[in-house]
Amino acid sequence: MEGSPAYQPVCRDEEGDGLPELEAKESISWDSNSTEIIPTNTRSFVAYLSLLLLSLSANILLVMDNARLRILHSPTKSEYSGLTLNTNVPYHAMTRYWHPNASDSDMEAAWDAIDTNAMAVALDDKFVERLSLPPSTPFPWDTERSVYYVRGIHDLHCLKLVRKAIVSKHKGSEQPFNLLHIYHCLDMLRQDIMCAADDTPMPAPLSHQAGDGQDRRCRDWNELIAWARRPDQHACYEFDDYREATNTLENFAFCPPSSPYRDVQRAYFEYHGHKDPYEYNENAEDVIVF
Repeated sequence: MEGSPAYQPVCRDEEGDGLPELEAKESISWDSNSTEIIPTNTRSFVAYLSLLLLSLSANILLVMDNARLRILHSPTKSEYSGLTLNTNVPYHAMTRYWHPNASDSDMEAAWDAIDTNAMAVALDDKFVERLSLPPSTPFPWDTERSVYYVRGIHDLHCLKLVRKAIVSKHKGSEQPFNLLHIYHCLDMLRQDIMCAADDTPMPAPLSHQAGDGQDRRCRDWNELIAWARRPDQHACYEFDDYREATNTLENFAFCPPSSPYRDVQRAYFEYHGHKDPYEYNENAEDVIVF
């Protein structure tokens, strides 16, 4: 029996003869003397593809970030409550709050029924830090929250106070009002009106009825109240629009059953007792009575 043929190495000439065919098949120029694992043109393609993918990824991230910033800083979307100008509300020159044929008592009842207790909110310190809000008064029932006052609701409180003072004075009522508080309210309303700089052109076919029936794009007031009354930031706050509190902690004694602070608040007052929030205090700051 003949033995197996002995191993015969391929000679360089035979090796070289196979390269052209391989190069033609792979469309790659191989250099037998080169130490490159990946050929130059292949490396260039990989580098180009990597740069293309990197550029594409960067552009996607840039677009996403710009979209996020547009949402965050949109002039129609609040960065605090998230409310948008999504509600059409017609303006009326005459309403139940003012109508020449309405009785004084009906108008008075309508104004008094406007609830401004949601004005105070207890905001979490992380929320405050994220939105770069200035520091405020600590919330008495949670050390990680502070008390802030919602501007729109505060403005409505101011409007109620100024109206009540004018009507009371006109009727000769002896109800006292803090003149400095009224001045504060008037100037705050002035600043807010000028800040909004509402440029809506109002039609005026009749005297003192400019804009009557005209639709306006507004935020939903009920949604604002719901945001302020959210259980975790409900400040347990109630107050009298027309009186100056002297024992102000008493204003925070109204945690609803859904409040996570109710037990702490009730335990505090069970131990310390309640005070009259409006009792006379001789050490209180002097006020100018209107």
